[in-house]
Amino acid sequence: MDMLREPVPVIGTGEWSNFQCLNFKESLKIGDIILVRKGRVPLALCRITSESFTDPILTSKYFNINFRHVEILDFYSGNECFPQAQGTLQKLINSHTQSWKFIDKWLNNIFNKMDIDNIINLLEEKKQVILQGAPGTGKTYITAAVSLSLMGEEFDPADHKGIMKKYDKLVNEKRIFFTTFHQSMDYEDFVEGLKPVIDDDNMTYEIKDGIFKTICKTAEQSGSLDAFDNAIEQLKHDCSEAPITAKTKNNVNFSVSYRNGKTFRVRSHNSAADEGKDFPANIESIKAFYRGETSNIYNISYVRGLCNYIMETYGVKPYSHNGPNLKYLLIIDEINRGNISKIFGELITLLEADKRSEGEHPIKIRLAYSHEENFSVPSNLYILGTMNTTDRSVGYIDYAVRRRFAFYTLSSNRDAIISYYADPTNGNDRVRDIALSLFDGIKDFITRHITPDFDIQDIMIGHSYFMARNADSLRRKLEYEIIPLLKEYEKDGIISFRKEEFKELTNSSFKLFGPQQ
Repeated sequence: MDMLREPVPVIGTGEWSNFQCLNFKESLKIGDIILVRKGRVPLALCRITSESFTDPILTSKYFNINFRHVEILDFYSGNECFPQAQGTLQKLINSHTQSWKFIDKWLNNIFNKMDIDNIINLLEEKKQVILQGAPGTGKTYITAAVSLSLMGEEFDPADHKGIMKKYDKLVNEKRIFFTTFHQSMDYEDFVEGLKPVIDDDNMTYEIKDGIFKTICKTAEQSGSLDAFDNAIEQLKHDCSEAPITAKTKNNVNFSVSYRNGKTFRVRSHNSAADEGKDFPANIESIKAFYRGETSNIYNISYVRGLCNYIMETYGVKPYSHNGPNLKYLLIIDEINRGNISKIFGELITLLEADKRSEGEHPIKIRLAYSHEENFSVPSNLYILGTMNTTDRSVGYIDYAVRRRFAFYTLSSNRDAIISYYADPTNGNDRVRDIALSLFDGIKDFITRHITPDFDIQDIMIGHSYFMARNADSLRRKLEYEIIPLLKEYEKDGIISFRKEEFKELTNSSFKLFGPQQ
């Protein structure tokens, strides 16, 4: 772990005369993924970033002679043991082994988290993002995961049920609003408009708020962790070079330092532990304590002390559920199926980050029906849209709309299929092999017959179409979902092929399942 905490992380090996050390010096390639462990305890997943090298200073510290620089992808925070404890260095080449499956699942969780982090960064900067991709690329799943991450909720990227449970909770708390655009939707539905009201057989018209105006009003009236988050970032900077001193509830001084990662390192001034021995104070736990949560918090005395220090030192006010900046999210499914300019109307200008209520150049307007003055879009409201890149039946998104949204493409992912079948409850090795062969064959077919207007990542059928619990279910997906979708692609001019070529594809695809029982 000390080697991984070097300013430029390294790994090393001894100099025994065997193939393991030869592999370290010659067989490992830049870009290879390597798991670092202590016995069966996983420590970190890394990517090799250098050739083998020697360094007398590192050798004097760690005994090893040959070293490699690595990029740390993730430190392990789970509670599973690695399937094997033997061997200094082993190259995994068989995807059927438990060791391979362990690393592959972890790696895919990391990549999912990278996707989510990239989208969150775009949302924070731009305020609105459209997730675009072909059918089955996971737009619905990642929308829920992004929602939780934006709201500061912790979750396991592999636990879909857990994600949806937390997502539903935020919907019920009116932190997340959901709508679907369609061709008949307009400004009156989305912002505000006149709606008929029948009372004692008399019909009158009243101005009713649409979903967008409703969420704007809600966001204006509710609270935020933004100031606390900013203060934590400042504390990281302040104690990264030299420790600072904070106090526990009982007035005991303790030092606080930061060396990257998800924790601050703390040590009581009264500690009898060996010099250099410190303890973690998890940053997410500090945020949870600030929100009033006290259960299941490790080192709560230090966490409380750090929370109090942050509030006192950086002038952060006590948390209020009804403060002014709690984050809110509007999810717009199939956003390109509506006339976005018509639906948003004059509010399209207010979407830009600098023109929001807390932006550098805030703008307020008078609404069309209620004539409500000084209406603005809150800075703590975020918009996440989804868009099918193969749908040619919808209108064009004009430049005025495009420059106010960031576009993030989700591509069909073969590794996601491998990861899915790594779970023993999801099919078996035979079903996985058929699914991967189907994926490869269909991708090759689309690549050879794609029209010049499209890129393969825009139209390759999504990985979810190739995930099934058994061969019969996968066969039904092929027959009633994948093949009809390819036919629609051909009708829409997305791909072009001869009937004989398509017949050859379908025949070879069904042969993968063997003779029907």
